Formats: sequence, C-alpha cells, structure tokens
Amino acid sequence: MHRRMTVAVAALVFAAACNQDPTSASSTTNELVLAQNAQVIADNVAATRDGGTTCEGWFRRVIDTLRTTDNPVAIAYLDSARANRDSAFHAWMAGDTAQARAYRRAAFRDLLSAVIAIFPNAPERTGAAVDTAVARIEKFLGDRPAPRIRAILAHIDTLRTSADSALAAGDKVTALALNLRSLQILHMLREHVEFAHHDHDDVADGEMEEVGS
Repeated sequence: MHRRMTVAVAALVFAAACNQDPTSASSTTNELVLAQNAQVIADNVAATRDGGTTCEGWFRRVIDTLRTTDNPVAIAYLDSARANRDSAFHAWMAGDTAQARAYRRAAFRDLLSAVIAIFPNAPERTGAAVDTAVARIEKFLGDRPAPRIRAILAHIDTLRTSADSALAAGDKVTALALNLRSLQILHMLREHVEFAHHDHDDVADGEMEEVGS
C-alpha cells in the first residue's frame, strides 16, 4: 500500500464504508469473517521469537532486559511512568477525569521512551511490521468487497505517514506511538469493524495504556 494516499482519497474510502447498507446481514457477516482472518495475519506478522513488535511485546522485553542489564535512562523513564500513573489515580479519585487521562498519556509516553532507550530501532521495526501486515492483508482481500476493512487500512496508511514524518523530525516517541497504535488497531480489527468505532485511535490508545498500567 502506498503510504502517500491523499486525504481526499482516504475520505472517499471512509465515505464508501459509511454508505454501505447496514441491513445487509450477509455482507456484514462476510466482512467480519474477513476481518477476523486479517487480524490473525497481522498478529502473526507482529509476533517474533524475542517478544513481538506489539505494545505488550516491547514492554515485556524492556522488563526482561532490565533484569540483567543496567540502563539508568530507561529506569528513570519507568520511575517517571510510575509517578504519572499515581498522579492519574489521584486525579481520577478527585473526579478530574481530564487530568487523569493526561497523566495516563504522559505515563504511556514515558514507557515508550524507556523502550527506545533500550531498543533505539523500535519505531522502525514496528513500522515495518505494520507495512508488512497491511500488504499481506491487502493480498488476502484481493478484490473482495470489504469497505469497512479498507477504510481502516486507509486510516492506518495515514497513521504510518504521520509516524514517518515524526521519525524524520527526530521524534521517535511519537513515531513509535503511532506505529503501535496502527498495530493495535490491526490486532483488534474484527472489533473495530463489528462495532464501527468512530475513533479508532482513542480506542487503541486506551487499550495500550491498560497494558502499560
């Protein structure tokens, strides 16, 4: 998939998905089956012998590495993540949900910074996994109608473009966050298709923040 799809083309794909007849049960069922198979394809791509390129896989690898290797930068980021999670909890208890969410996001970025401190090429590896997964899913779909899946793939194309731009600008944390978001959407593709999430990003981020808690 070319990662330079214009916003106009992406918008047309989303519009086509939204204009599908919601009463067509067989069409919806068939696309859910395709989405489940596409999800398995993505999971197989993301899985690696040393832990995987998913959010959970990177975090597990950080913890395993720190059991035997000292990395003060990564440890400092993990300490900051714990502090931000504590602040998020206190804000939530005080009823300030917006502040709690801000602290949770800060904690998540701290965790990503810890990953990059140990694995500097994590953004590139994760982006490559997304590209491979999308290419295999597109090959699997062929010319079969799957407007909702294709709309999500178009959105992931946009995320990948933004991730590459962030990486080129030297912002590895944002690049990794966007690439992990793409993988998380693919990891839960069937649910995103079935429940027609309007904000795929927010759903994926919430799931990943739970992993880092």
